[in-house]
Amino acid sequence: MDIANLRRGVVPGVMAGYLFLAYAGGGMQDMIGGMIDANDFVGFILHVVFSLIIGAIYTAFFVSVVKLGNPLVDIVVGGLIYGLIWWVIGANLIMPLVAGNDVFQFNIGASFYGHIIFGHALAFLVVLRDMAFGQASGDN
Repeated sequence: MDIANLRRGVVPGVMAGYLFLAYAGGGMQDMIGGMIDANDFVGFILHVVFSLIIGAIYTAFFVSVVKLGNPLVDIVVGGLIYGLIWWVIGANLIMPLVAGNDVFQFNIGASFYGHIIFGHALAFLVVLRDMAFGQASGDN
């Protein structure tokens, strides 16, 4: 695993995570913090850390898989798929398991749309980041 590719997604991941929270509202922080009996500030910090990690995973692995020949198409399709993957894994598997709830309920709501926004924003921000540093997407 290339550490440089992991680092490429850190800042875009955090920024996309902020957009997710701006869309979904403070309730998301409460839910994340509440899973471990903590307050919404701890939930906010955890969400930032999760966003950082998920952004790093995106640039280390996923961005090299989605090569549809056009950066805009990669953003739209790849961002949608990546956001949906984390909606399934995070919101419908990990969070319910930690909270002791039923898994795979697939409720369409703020979390669903927030994850799609996150995926698109992450993909877009990675492309912008790469352009700013004179890299083609997928290069380290």
